[in-house]
Amino acid sequence: MGRLSKFSPIARAVGVMGVTAGLVTGITFAALTSNTVALSPNTLSSATAHLQIGSVSEVYNDNSVTGMTATLKPGVPSSPFTFYLKNTGQSDLNVSAHVPGDFSGSAISASDITLTINCGGGDVSYTLAQWNGGSAAISANALTAGSVFTCSETATLSSSATGQGGKTVSPFSVEFTGTEVTQS
Repeated sequence: MGRLSKFSPIARAVGVMGVTAGLVTGITFAALTSNTVALSPNTLSSATAHLQIGSVSEVYNDNSVTGMTATLKPGVPSSPFTFYLKNTGQSDLNVSAHVPGDFSGSAISASDITLTINCGGGDVSYTLAQWNGGSAAISANALTAGSVFTCSETATLSSSATGQGGKTVSPFSVEFTGTEVTQS
């Protein structure tokens, strides 16, 4: 022991720590090690979001169906036109509607026609000009995967519309888009 005292205290401390680390490492690797196991393969895919439309409750289409045809009287809603939206995807969908197109050449102003859509969550009513300028949710409820919304569409000519009648609105589409309900 006399010889260790000749080394500085720092050198002795480093030496003791080195010997201790060597022993711990040797003992650790002396333990048995098992074989490696795995979860394999892991296959992940995103859920689908798919919306279909139908004018008959049992027949659906991926693109479009014929919409309403109506003769409007000022201030009087048209007869309801019934259609169906079906979620054939795997995700619940928030559904919104939009009316694309150019109404500048229309004999009846897009501001004089109110289009109302009801898919079970109450009426959603905007003028064609407003539907054309943006989109709106058509129900406060999500269209759950595998479910169907029974919807109605009505149109109303403004009671302040004037003229001799016989005018038309440029033909238009109502486009519906489903967006996945996000989990929070």
